Amino acid sequence: MKRIWIVLAIACLAQTATAREGFSVSLGLGGGIWSLSDSDLAAQLAKLDPPRGDQGLLTGTLADGLGFRFAMAYNIRGYASVEIGITGHGWNLSDSDALGGSGHVALTAHFHPFELFMPERDFDVSVFLGGGYSIVGGGQAGDNLSRALDGGALECGLAGRWFFTNWFSLGAELRLSVPFFARWTVDWEDGEHYGLDASPQAVFLGILVTTGFHFQAG
Repeated sequence: MKRIWIVLAIACLAQTATAREGFSVSLGLGGGIWSLSDSDLAAQLAKLDPPRGDQGLLTGTLADGLGFRFAMAYNIRGYASVEIGITGHGWNLSDSDALGGSGHVALTAHFHPFELFMPERDFDVSVFLGGGYSIVGGGQAGDNLSRALDGGALECGLAGRWFFTNWFSLGAELRLSVPFFARWTVDWEDGEHYGLDASPQAVFLGILVTTGFHFQAG
C-alpha cells in the first residue's frame, strides 16, 4: 500500500502544473501591518460639528496582528485573472473585551507576465490592482469607547505561487491597501457616525502565505 501512495505522489508531481484558464479558491494566513496618522485624523475630527478629539481611542490601540484571507478568482487564458476577496486583521485577540480588527474587501485584476514567454512552468507570478472597501475599529475595553473608520480603498500588490499539481499550489502575497476613509463611527448600535471632509493618511500591508485550489476550465 505504501508503494502505491509513493507512485501516485510521483505521478502527480510529474504532471505539467501551471496556471490555466479556470476557477480557483485561495486561503491565506500571515500578518497585518497598519499605519494610521494620529495627527491627520485629529485634524479631520476637529472640523466636525461639534468637534471631536477622541482619535486616540483608535490610534492609541491600533496594532499589527494576525492577518488572514479568503479569495476566489477566475484565470483567463493564463494571462490575466479577476479576483474578489477579503483580507482580515486583528489585534488584542486574547482579550474579547478589547478586540480590534480591520477588514478589506476588494475586486482586483491580475496580470501574469510569465505567460507571455514561458507558458510551460511550475510557478506563477502576478501583479494586481483594484479597489473596494476598508474598515478598522475596536480595540477598547467597553463598547462606549470603541471607535471605527470606514470607506473606499485602493488595493495593489504582488503574488507568487508554486504549482505542485494542476489543482494545488502554495504561495505568498504582498497586499497593500490604501483606504480613503469617509466616516468616523462612535456608536454602531445607535448609528452615531460623522462624515469626514478628507481621509487621514492610512496604509494597510498584508503579508500572507497562501494555499490555492484550482479547477481548470474544459
